[in-house]
Amino acid sequence: MHKSSFIWELLRKTVHLSGLLIVVGYTLILHFFSDRIAILAITALLLILLEIEYVRLEHRSRFVEVFDSMFRKHEKDNISGAVFLVVSCIICFAAFDYWVAVVALFMTVFGDLFASLFGKAFGKRVIYNTKTYIGTIAGLLANIAIGILILPEVIWLVVAMGVVATFTELMTNKMDDNLTVPLFAGFAGQMLVYVFSVDLPAVDFTYLGLF
Repeated sequence: MHKSSFIWELLRKTVHLSGLLIVVGYTLILHFFSDRIAILAITALLLILLEIEYVRLEHRSRFVEVFDSMFRKHEKDNISGAVFLVVSCIICFAAFDYWVAVVALFMTVFGDLFASLFGKAFGKRVIYNTKTYIGTIAGLLANIAIGILILPEVIWLVVAMGVVATFTELMTNKMDDNLTVPLFAGFAGQMLVYVFSVDLPAVDFTYLGLF
């Protein structure tokens, strides 16, 4: 892969990591206020992004065009992945248990990050569409690793979610994986929680000394 292409992808994924701030913000608001206010806060962020997208797509503002290089080709004339990621955050936190939602969203960010970077740097054999074997394996390992770091108490659950997330990422082509991956992985995880009556840890961060 061309060096400039790899650097561009790395920069884009670094910006993509800012989506983790949504999870942190939701957690803080959830702790100090309530889940309803936290969802409203993310909805407000969504509205702001939609306004920015409106200006970018409908009026082609010169100020917004400066950031065009950060968008993929198919995003330059369509809604960006950031909007779909925020939508996913709203749905995940509203529909799933907190820890299931967090794992699903972290897998979306880190799985995509490792799959993309390793795939572009080392991937040669394509498994499906433009997805490579190396990229897919890297994404799966990243999904499982981040899941275990967050929920070490139920490794089998995060492994299952990691497999679903990786398969969804692999099969997603024209749709946005910022929407499909967290929703499918989160739904699968939540169903397993219900079916097997999994006891998830309490949402308590006092031991970190943060609250």
